[in-house]
Amino acid sequence: MNIAILGYGTVGSGVKEITKEKVIKILDLPVKKDLIGEAYTDSFDDILDDESIETVVETMGGNEFAYKLISASLKAGKNVVTSNKEVISLHLDEFLKLANENDCFILFEASVGGGIPIIHSLIENVKINEVNHIYGIMNGTTNYILSKIEEEMDFDDALALAKENGFAEADPTADLEGLDMVRKISILSDIAYDTFIDISDVNHYPITGINKKIIDYLWKKGYTVKYIAESIRCDKGIYLSVEPVIFKLTDKISSTKDEYNSITFTGSTNGTLEFYGKGAGKYPTASAVVSDIEKIRNENCTMNLTLSNKYHILERPKAKYFIYSKEELDESLYEIKEKDFYFTKEIDIDSLKNIDFYARMNLYEEI
Repeated sequence: MNIAILGYGTVGSGVKEITKEKVIKILDLPVKKDLIGEAYTDSFDDILDDESIETVVETMGGNEFAYKLISASLKAGKNVVTSNKEVISLHLDEFLKLANENDCFILFEASVGGGIPIIHSLIENVKINEVNHIYGIMNGTTNYILSKIEEEMDFDDALALAKENGFAEADPTADLEGLDMVRKISILSDIAYDTFIDISDVNHYPITGINKKIIDYLWKKGYTVKYIAESIRCDKGIYLSVEPVIFKLTDKISSTKDEYNSITFTGSTNGTLEFYGKGAGKYPTASAVVSDIEKIRNENCTMNLTLSNKYHILERPKAKYFIYSKEELDESLYEIKEKDFYFTKEIDIDSLKNIDFYARMNLYEEI
């Protein structure tokens, strides 16, 4: 099968290295021309007009330009494989419709979980299961930072090390503010509930307030912090969140360190399924892209998704929290206070202002 690659950065170059398919064209800026060689083009029309190219691999990232090229590829009847979580989270409904209308496929395994085959597994499971709960560590950058703080580094040094080792972007805002995981939990929820989630409906809270003082205190109490994306469906609707959550040191998820991801979903017939693997890095992500390419080659990419179900988006429920706050809290809100550290009663966290950091005490078992 002949393919074209859009973007010759970390993931795109990884795909070129490991795919067995013939790479006809690679689209990138002129500065990459010598690096790419004879496959180089700076014109998307060269790809669109080449009838021998069956599949377009988009690894550029971003929204508007990627959206334009993916849409054009699908309208031309070319399959698309993408690692781009941003464009998928915003336009999956439209892309699936275009693929169906033009008798081609769009696959996006690499958009969530790096090298973990979570998308394919979820798609297969919803054919026979009702999935109502998804949660996990879905961002390698922030998990790496939290792991290094546990190893006695401060936040800024941990972030610098993540950049040095290729686990964080030059601008890590999307990771640290939770937007990266907002996109990922939206995509997983789209599949699980066969609906289309507006990412603005996902409650998210940044990890930037964490520090070594907080981690050390919680460790002494037998806890650690993980940055968790979670989605739950019930009779009343759907609730989605990205926020820090407290786990006991003995909990399985607490042992997920560094750039690794851990994603769990619960099905009505097969119970709880757990997935673990590298969620960041060149080759894990590229291998997920290549896996999708092989699915297209083998015609093993039926989704049966319409994204047509409608659900009420629920408000954030009350919960118990760990809070670090230099400003004293009202004593009616908490059960335990030690200096600037609080363990609260069930409260509405949105009603509190000027706190330095919070983490929810438990996953949502039900709402």
